[in-house]
Amino acid sequence: MTMLERTLREPGATVELLDEDPDLFDGVRPMELRRAQARLRAKVHGLRRGRWSGTVSSAAEPAVGLLVLDGLVLRTVEACGRRGSELLGPGDLLRPWEHDGAAASIPFDVRWDVLETCRIAVLDQRFLEVANEWPEVLSALFGRAVQRAQWLALQLTIANLRRVDDRLLAAFWHFADRWGTAGPDGVVVPLAVTHDVLAQIVSAQRPTVTAALHRLQETGRVRRDVDRTWLLLGGPWTPHSRCSMATPSTSRADRILAA
Repeated sequence: MTMLERTLREPGATVELLDEDPDLFDGVRPMELRRAQARLRAKVHGLRRGRWSGTVSSAAEPAVGLLVLDGLVLRTVEACGRRGSELLGPGDLLRPWEHDGAAASIPFDVRWDVLETCRIAVLDQRFLEVANEWPEVLSALFGRAVQRAQWLALQLTIANLRRVDDRLLAAFWHFADRWGTAGPDGVVVPLAVTHDVLAQIVSAQRPTVTAALHRLQETGRVRRDVDRTWLLLGGPWTPHSRCSMATPSTSRADRILAA
């Protein structure tokens, strides 16, 4: 039985966060790591694919939030008859109960969908009290929240590119920076998402996205594999790409390709 299957069958099991998300502990002194590993634990719940209410069983709202350990979640905002979506995955910090759309001057609605079965860690009051002993971990969590806002701003910028082909290619490489891995033929982006989801992410109509994806595949920029994940071929800043989202010297994409 995999860890995910065990979590789905036995929700609320406790895990050590250092094992699940070691990046959170980068600032902790080496001599403190073992003690932090033993004490900074969190309950984990599994989410099956489909619509999600944003709550975890009957637990109260966590003091810090919910930390995605694996899987994919889609947050969709609908307002004025239009929709926009944010793709969230491992490392993202969520607080889905914070929603004031009904009282806003321009009312909006928020829905959550689990695209890939995932596990989330509940960072509750107990976790917060213990984590006060390691402010480096709390600082890293605050950094995750700020980083999510920065990535969302980048996504909005990408959605303003003129050509949908460019929007998709830039979005794929942004997701490659976050979750991509180097393969023998290119960078694998493990996003088993539909054309409709991609359309919401890049602010385009689904038929337009489908046509753009065909062009990108015909020109050898991307390929969809049998497991519905995406393979990025070549680099994002070749003469064949109209995008120039960063420079090769500072790009994580190039470091992935060189790995």
